[in-house]
Amino acid sequence: MRRIAAGRRAGRVRAGRRARGWAAVLACAALVTTACSSDQHDGTFLGVREVDVGMHKDLPGMSLLENYTYSGFDNALFLDLEKWLEDEVGVQVTRNADVPSAARITKLQSGDADLIIASFSVTPDRMEEIDFVGPYLTTVQGFLVHADSGIRTHDDLAGKRVCTWDGTTSRVALAELKDTVSVGGTDAAECVRKLRDDQVDAVSTDQVLLYGFAQQETGKGGLRVVPGLTVGAPQHYGIGLAKGHRDDCLALAEWLKGYVGGREWQGNFREALPLLVQDQPDWISTHKPEDELIDAHSCVDKPKV
Repeated sequence: MRRIAAGRRAGRVRAGRRARGWAAVLACAALVTTACSSDQHDGTFLGVREVDVGMHKDLPGMSLLENYTYSGFDNALFLDLEKWLEDEVGVQVTRNADVPSAARITKLQSGDADLIIASFSVTPDRMEEIDFVGPYLTTVQGFLVHADSGIRTHDDLAGKRVCTWDGTTSRVALAELKDTVSVGGTDAAECVRKLRDDQVDAVSTDQVLLYGFAQQETGKGGLRVVPGLTVGAPQHYGIGLAKGHRDDCLALAEWLKGYVGGREWQGNFREALPLLVQDQPDWISTHKPEDELIDAHSCVDKPKV
C-alpha cells in the first residue's frame, strides 16, 4: 500500500489563496483525466495556488495516521489526486489530517480547507451548502460487534446499546430501529473503544469503516462485521468543496471518473480493505460507482434525476 510521511508538506506557506483562475479549467472540464496540462492553467485551482485537503486520521482502512505514516483508501485517493493537481494542473497540495466529521462543511465554507476527502457522504441537504465531486465509493451502514456476539439480525438488536457519533448520517439511519438504545461517541475510535470495553453492544456506521476496524483486530479474536445486517440507504462518498468553483469542480469530476474507471481504484480498494474483499465476492459491483452516478452528484445543487 502506498503511504506518505505525515510531515511531507509541513511548513509550506499558502500563497495567493484568493487568486482567481477559471478560463483554462473550463476548457479542461470536457476532457478526460490528464488531458489538462499545467501550461493550460494560470497556477491556481479553486482560486488558490496551494490546495489544502482536509482528511481524517483515525479510520483504519480509510484514512489512518500511525507511526508518522498514512494509509487507507481515502489516503490512496489523496495521493493520486495530489499527483494530478501537482503534475498536470500545476498547483501545490497540502494535507490537513485532523478534520472532525462534524466540522467538514464548516472547514470548507470558512476556507480552512479547499477539498475534503473524509468518508464524506453526499446528501441532498449537504449539496445545498457545498459542492461534491463523486461518489468515488458506495457503501451501506452495518454493525460491528464482538466476535462471539449473538447479534445476527435486526431482531437481535432489540434493547442493545449501539454507538454512533456526531456529524455523520449513521445516527439518522439507526433511528429506523426503534428498539435499540443509541449511545453517542465523539468519533469512530471512541465508539470502537466503548465496544471493546463492553460499554456498548455494537457500533453502527458505514461498512467500509467497520471493516477497517475489524482488520485492526485480526489475530486478536476481537471484532467482526455482521454479514448482511444493514440499515438505511446506500452511502455515496464524495470529495467536498466550497460552492463557487463550478469550472474547477467539473474538471475534478472528469479526473475522478478516469480514476474510478481505471486500475488504480480496484488496486487501492483491494489493498486498503482486504477483509471486506474476502467477505464480499461482489465487492466491485457493490462499491464501485458508475459514471452516471458520478455525473448525477457532481457539481450540482441537488442530485440529477
